[in-house]
Amino acid sequence: MLVLGLLGSPRRAGNTETLLDAALDGACRGGARIEKVVLNEIEIKACQGCNRCLSSGECVVKDGMTSLYELIDQADAIIIASPIYFSGLTAQTKLMIDRCQCLWARGEKLGRKVGGGKKRTGLFLSVGGDPQAMFRNAVSEVKAFYSSIEVDYCGELLLAGIESKGEITSRPESLERAIALGEDLARGGCSGLS
Repeated sequence: MLVLGLLGSPRRAGNTETLLDAALDGACRGGARIEKVVLNEIEIKACQGCNRCLSSGECVVKDGMTSLYELIDQADAIIIASPIYFSGLTAQTKLMIDRCQCLWARGEKLGRKVGGGKKRTGLFLSVGGDPQAMFRNAVSEVKAFYSSIEVDYCGELLLAGIESKGEITSRPESLERAIALGEDLARGGCSGLS
């Protein structure tokens, strides 16, 4: 089983990446093979809205997404990790999602199942600095993305009031929860909705 972790934070070794690493560690403990992609470290150009993917299922823009499409298609489970910026996903995460229009077109317009038609699951991990951080917009975008690439949204871990770099380590129960979600995901479970 391949579990793909997509880090949408521009900040390395921060709270969001620490949370993602815990979930990926759990997936590894659960017997999965893991891949982690740091979206900020690959070139992702914005979707040009040309709609050429609607007839081919392929994106005409050639950049870092070309190899990421293959990983997304191969993954049995996906974990998106993004902090909250202005009540939504980071630009890096949103760029990646927008560029997956071609994957949606493959399944919806061309009848070619993304992921080969196998049952796939996905988690969303997020950290917001404000104690009353709003996750609603980000959750909605991730759910829509997963639906468009034939992934069942099966869990989330949303943590508000975590601002300073490394602050997540003061919440060991949250890291343990991330590990448990990763383990569950690797074993084909879908019990992460809270």
